[in-house]
Amino acid sequence: MKVYLYTYLYEKIKTEGYKSLSMFDPQSEHFIKSLLTHRKSAKSENLDDILNYLKNSFPGRLRSVCVVTEMAPLKEYKHPYLNWLVSHADVISFDLRRLLEDEIVESIYCKDLRQTILTNPDFENIYKVNDISELENTKIDWDLCGTEKYISFSPWAAVKHYFLVLKKGYIPPEYITLEARNSAVRE
Repeated sequence: MKVYLYTYLYEKIKTEGYKSLSMFDPQSEHFIKSLLTHRKSAKSENLDDILNYLKNSFPGRLRSVCVVTEMAPLKEYKHPYLNWLVSHADVISFDLRRLLEDEIVESIYCKDLRQTILTNPDFENIYKVNDISELENTKIDWDLCGTEKYISFSPWAAVKHYFLVLKKGYIPPEYITLEARNSAVRE
């Protein structure tokens, strides 16, 4: 089963592998920018608070990477960030069964905000996935991101997605397949 990830760093990934946050120097710009994307969930701008929040949200979160079960079709979307993402980000994929068999992935968590974001925006709704078949049945309604009730949120509020907790914090290059090379448009 393939899972997909949107990235702007394919040139590095194809040689270094895909790294989780745990693999970066805590003083690096990438680490700090990545932490700050979680400030709303952590309810703080303080980097130490955000880091503590991530460490305590589920076991291995700093060693996790976020994936979806299908690529968004390349078309115009009402949600501005989703529209930018599908037109400008590269898409890589991993064979999830192989990652599990080769013990690259040690656990999987789901983040599903589709209903909770509307009633309780502070609740992250993350839960452990016990069987890969739960992912195989996930279909994504990408147009939901652009509806009136979701457009003010990140696209990930309307898209059920998954965290793969990586045993060593990264996925080696030989497990990575380039599915779409959209960043070339920007070069």
